[in-house]
Formats: sequence, structure tokens, C-alpha cells
Amino acid sequence: MQDFRVRVFSHKERDGEIMIRRLLRNEKGFTMVEMMVVMVIIAVLVAGGIKFYQGYIEKAKITKAKAQISTMQAALDIYYAENGAYPCGDELEADMLNAGLVVRETDEGNEEYAFDMSDPWGKSYLYKSTENSFYIRTGWEKKQDQGSATVLYGEGSNGTSKEPVVGELPGL
Repeated sequence: MQDFRVRVFSHKERDGEIMIRRLLRNEKGFTMVEMMVVMVIIAVLVAGGIKFYQGYIEKAKITKAKAQISTMQAALDIYYAENGAYPCGDELEADMLNAGLVVRETDEGNEEYAFDMSDPWGKSYLYKSTENSFYIRTGWEKKQDQGSATVLYGEGSNGTSKEPVVGELPGL
């Protein structure tokens, strides 16, 4: 048999219970509009961060390519100091090997030779020379509106190399 007892609340106890129920029902939070505003702000910050990161990566690739071209230029300047000319002509591949660089011929009719080494964009470095001058460039090209291409290249003449730059190729 169950014992049913009726409990009588005092006036103060009843008011306290009512207050607790009100507090439990009075849930505070963010509205959908506030949440959407926060999401838009986060999206704008992320988009700006991605743009900044991509620019940083591209600058790092350019810096790496300049360092690699400078190393190849130094090898060619040493070769010039020893032989009085840059590697060119029929014996170019053997002469480049003597300079510590490995090249292979590119398409027929193209006067540029490709290094076995890839640039930071995954393309081969290209080499063109005469007896007294040369340039080494990346396979990376940035097309301009007028159709001209901007490349990263380093050049040298008479045993002295210039610092690699981004610009239009010099004529040899």
C-alpha cells in the first residue's frame, strides 16, 4: 500500500520554485542573425588568410628559383674562367657535364636546352648560350595582357653573372 502524502508548501517555498522554473525556461543564446554575422566575419578572415598564404608561397618559390639559378650561374662562370667560353655548340652536353650541370636537348628548332633539374613550379630550367653570354630561365611564365611573357631568369656575359630577376628575357 502506498502512502500518499500531501505536502503543503509555504508561501516562500512556492515563490522560490516558481523562480527556478522561470530561470530554467528563460534560455539565453544567440539569434540566427548574430550567428550568420559571425560566420560571415570568419569567412572574410579565412579568405584573406588564404590570399596572403598563396602570395607567400609564390614569393618563396621565386626566392628558391633565384638561389638555384645563382648556383648554376656560378658553375658556368667557373667553366668560363677555365675555358674562356661558355658551353655551347655541338659539344654542349659534354661541356655542361664538365661544368657540373646535366642538360638535355629540347624540341627540334628550339635553341634552349633543358636542365635535368626542375624549378619550384615543376618545370625544367632552360639554358641558352653563345660563347660569351648565356641565360638560364625557369619554365614558369607569367603572361601579360599584351601577349609578352615575364619569366625568372639569370644571365651572364664574359665570365660575370648578374643577379637573377623577374622580367622579359634578353635577346642572345
